[in-house]
Amino acid sequence: MPKTESPGKTSVKADTKSKSSGSDVKIRSSSASKEPFRFSKHVQTRSMSVAKPLATRDSDDDEMPDSIDKRNDFEAQEAESKFLNDDEELKMLQNESLHDEFFDNSENEDFNLGESRQVRHLKNLVDDTNLDNLSFCSDDTVDLLEEAKNYLLKKDHFEESERILKTDLKYNTTLICSSFDIKMSTSRVDTTKSKEKSKDFSWKAIYLDNCRKQKTIPASYFLRHMNDPNLSMKHHGLGAPGMRPVSAALMNNSIVSKLDLSDNWLGPEGAHHISKMLKENCFITDLNLSDNNFSSNGCEALRDVLRANNSITHLTMRGNKFNDASATVWAEIISNTIKIEFLDLSHNNFGEESGKILGPAIAENISIKTLNLSWNNIRRKGAVAIAKGLGANSVIKSLDVGWNGFSQDGCKALLKSLKENETLEEFDLSNNRIATEGAVYIAKSLIVNQTLRILKLGLNPMESAGCFSIIKALQKNTNTKIELIDFSEIIVDKYFKDEFKNFQTVFPHIQIKTGCDGVKLKPKIKINPIIKLRNFIEKNHIKLIDFFNKFDKDGSMSVTREEFQVGILELGVRFTQEEIDQLVNELDPDGDGEINYRFNVMFFT
Repeated sequence: MPKTESPGKTSVKADTKSKSSGSDVKIRSSSASKEPFRFSKHVQTRSMSVAKPLATRDSDDDEMPDSIDKRNDFEAQEAESKFLNDDEELKMLQNESLHDEFFDNSENEDFNLGESRQVRHLKNLVDDTNLDNLSFCSDDTVDLLEEAKNYLLKKDHFEESERILKTDLKYNTTLICSSFDIKMSTSRVDTTKSKEKSKDFSWKAIYLDNCRKQKTIPASYFLRHMNDPNLSMKHHGLGAPGMRPVSAALMNNSIVSKLDLSDNWLGPEGAHHISKMLKENCFITDLNLSDNNFSSNGCEALRDVLRANNSITHLTMRGNKFNDASATVWAEIISNTIKIEFLDLSHNNFGEESGKILGPAIAENISIKTLNLSWNNIRRKGAVAIAKGLGANSVIKSLDVGWNGFSQDGCKALLKSLKENETLEEFDLSNNRIATEGAVYIAKSLIVNQTLRILKLGLNPMESAGCFSIIKALQKNTNTKIELIDFSEIIVDKYFKDEFKNFQTVFPHIQIKTGCDGVKLKPKIKINPIIKLRNFIEKNHIKLIDFFNKFDKDGSMSVTREEFQVGILELGVRFTQEEIDQLVNELDPDGDGEINYRFNVMFFT
């Protein structure tokens, strides 16, 4: 039988979906005659509202089966049992939030990360209520329910945004939600727990950090002087392990412009660390890597960075055991560099093959003005190749090939090179086995050359004749720019000295050094004039009495000083005036001015 509503009362129908039963339940209630619906009461008595529906079925339908009521009772009991565990779940949520690296619990209670019991009540209430049909509720109740729905939507959106932030590694402190304009303040970051210390990126900190990683002892000198424009780290025994932290600290150093790392025995591994540093550093202009035992492997490590170098102008690499295998690498560097102006490859093991490889590279170079290849083993064909490269080069001003083995073949090639070259000003050929014939080839080139200022030829076996040919040739070149010719350790003879006097009259400004300069000759041993006179008498078989009779014109057995001097000169005895005076003084001991030769005959006998 359908029910009829009592007159005078306004009836309202509302459909509510029950999640547990899956059936539609129509709720009927009267809000006009009762007190207004309170939001807080519904939150606290949500289980009651589920267990006891507000309305019965429609008048046209049959009564609700008993199974639905039992199911609602079961749901209510289950919901009440879940409420008892809310506190434990809240603690679990709070513990998870403490592990968050970037965020902590919000100071805003509306967006608290943990779900309280009232929030759960409210969520279940909104989910079980059809907000599209609230005619049975008062206006205040409808507003509260709408407000609760918006609250839950904001909360869900906030949790999703926070989850995204947790997966992002960036330190974002503000989140703007376009739909709800929710802003997160910087107060979310807990400065006492999650704020990281600002990392120190200074050169000193980088060096100490790398020393700690490599387990090496920091060099105190480097810590004190790493900001000096001229940094000298020679003789510190760094080795490859100690070089790695130094390279890391110098990568971004913009103060050091001159770096000296000589004699640190860095080896090929150390050369690799230096190469990495030079790829990043573009402020070092003067680099000294002498005596570090790089060998050919270390040379390979430096190949690319030196070829593409745009900052280093002075490079010193002497004493690194470079050999013929390294010559190819250095030929590439010399041919391709456009910045290096000073290159020192002395005291290495470059041989004849190295000279043949380096010669064409010298011819192609356009930047090197000073090249030092001294104290190597370049000879024969290698020396010829170097000489030909010099002739084709147009920038080199100073070349040092001393202590090699140019000899006659190299000098013959230099004859043409020195005639063609118009830039070379200083040339060192010391100790190159240049004999007299080689010196003649050099002399011929000097007749034409008009740029050379300093020529060093010391310690060569050219002897005095080779030196003589050179100064003789220079006299034929009135446009010569020669200022100094060094013939150190070469002994010259009288003929050279005589020619040099003529040379000085023409070129008084040219300085000539020889092996005789500064050498003190031993003084001649002075012979007693009495002994010298006795030797002369014995040699010519002259009797002493006859010797004096020639002076004694009056037969008085005595002669004056003047008569004795005239007689000595007439006999042809070579005495200096000093020796004659000494002889007269000894023959006239009483000093009366007359020599009694009666007594002297007995003395000589």
